[in-house]
Amino acid sequence: MSIHFYISIFLLTSTILSNVNSQNPIKQYVIRKDFFRLYKTGEFTVYDTKEKDVFYRIESNFGILQNIKIIAYPSKQEVGRLQAKIKPFLYKAEISIVDPKSNRFVKGLIQESFKFSSALYSIEWNGYRITMENKFASFIDQFRDSDGGEILAEIRLRPASIFWTFKYDMKIFSNKYPEQIYLLGLAARDRENSGK
Repeated sequence: MSIHFYISIFLLTSTILSNVNSQNPIKQYVIRKDFFRLYKTGEFTVYDTKEKDVFYRIESNFGILQNIKIIAYPSKQEVGRLQAKIKPFLYKAEISIVDPKSNRFVKGLIQESFKFSSALYSIEWNGYRITMENKFASFIDQFRDSDGGEILAEIRLRPASIFWTFKYDMKIFSNKYPEQIYLLGLAARDRENSGK
């Protein structure tokens, strides 16, 4: 049998075994990764569900370490930043996000933690702590309060997109935190997945 058959079976199985979230989202986006990026880390465009209106651009700068910013549309205002730090083995980056209450940048941190059965990250921002987890062989990253409570947001990779340009569906279930946190989480995971 061909390798395509085995890949198809793997994708189907992992999609079926992925956690199903029955909550109704308050916001939804489609996120498309740019195909051509030369020597930059991943860049993305964040659209409405019909992929017509642009809400954000995630843009990166040339450099050895990941250095990105989130630009809101149509204002073209910078609303988030991420700067990766040198850390052996596990990922670490400083983040800054505009706090909607004060309209000022507030610093935070994204760090990868070791967990055998999944990719696990902790995000600290403005005195809060959020976990981002992707269970083994799953296409879904889930964001939760650090106490493991209800799902705040999830980002699902469309399985068919792994053969061409990555495309994600993002669902937000709570407005407790700025959505830029989830976009920076996606950028951090992408850096780790692509090795760039």
